This record gives sequence, C-alpha cells and structure tokens, in this order.
Amino acid sequence: MAGSQDRRKPFKGKKFHKDLRDYKNQEIKRSLVHRARLRKQYFKLLEEEGEAAPRPEDSENRDGSSDGSEEENSDSDEGSDTPRENSSSVKHKAPLPPQKAPPKVEPKKKPMNFTERAKVAKERKEHQREEKLRRVQERIRNIEQKQKERERRKESLSRRTKSGQPVMGPKINNLLDKIKNNQ
Repeated sequence: MAGSQDRRKPFKGKKFHKDLRDYKNQEIKRSLVHRARLRKQYFKLLEEEGEAAPRPEDSENRDGSSDGSEEENSDSDEGSDTPRENSSSVKHKAPLPPQKAPPKVEPKKKPMNFTERAKVAKERKEHQREEKLRRVQERIRNIEQKQKERERRKESLSRRTKSGQPVMGPKINNLLDKIKNNQ
C-alpha cells in the first residue's frame, strides 16, 4: 500500500475553468466594439472627403454577418490610437461597405376564408392525383414495352435452321448489344 501512494501525482490545486458562455459574450462584445469603431472611422473619412454619409442603419448588414473587409482589419488596429495610423489604415484597407437594396415589400395577402382554402386544397389534391396517375400509366407502358422486347428477342434467339441447328446470327447480335449497353 505504501508503494502505491508514492507513485501518485501530488495535488496541485484547483484547475482554472474557463466559462465558455462568458468567453463567448466577451468575444461578441469585442467584435461589436470593433465594428462600431470601424464604422465611426468610415463615416469620419467620408466627411473629410466631402461625400454625403449614408445613414448608419443602411450601411450595416441587416442579418448581422460580417464582411471580409471587417475581418481584414485585425485587432491590432484597436490598440493604435494615433490618428495618422488609423486614417491611413482605413484608407488603404477598408473599401466602401456594400450597399444592400431595400427589401421588396410584398403586399400582404388578406386571409383566405374557409371556402377558398378548401378550394385550393381540393385543386392541390386533384393535381397530385393526376400526377400520380400519369406516373403509373408511364410505368405500365414501360413494362409492356420491355415485355414485348423480351418476347421478340426470345423468338429471334430460338430460331433454328431446316436441319434443326440454332441460327448463330441473332445470338451474336444479342451478345454485341449486351457489350454495347455495358460500356
């Protein structure tokens, strides 16, 4: 028993546990601050150039996804506070953000009453039934066609000469057709 205690590792204390939820929240805050700083620099640059600045809500993506230009500006830009470095890095690295077209607003359809919904459902069922019937008929037609082809091939392969010998021409043609179909 004393030998097994000698081989154990000594207790080093409690390990630091990184709370992933807090870490993710910090990452999100960091990225939001970074985007806000980039946006502010962009609008300041537009004012210096004399262009009319678009509204901030139009320039940011509606779905919240980041552009490639935002990812190109690394976190090292956050640490540099000299105005000369910030303005030059924005001029050369950050192209103008893409402008999205305003989403098309479809007129809201007024709610359908029960009879209209029933009519639409009935038409849909009828269409599905006709489609299914068409597929079944097509399948039956294909099966009949293949059956006729098999019978014709069987008839030609079972042909015999007057003396009772099998005719080799159709058999050779059948083998050639099989080879062509496999390739």
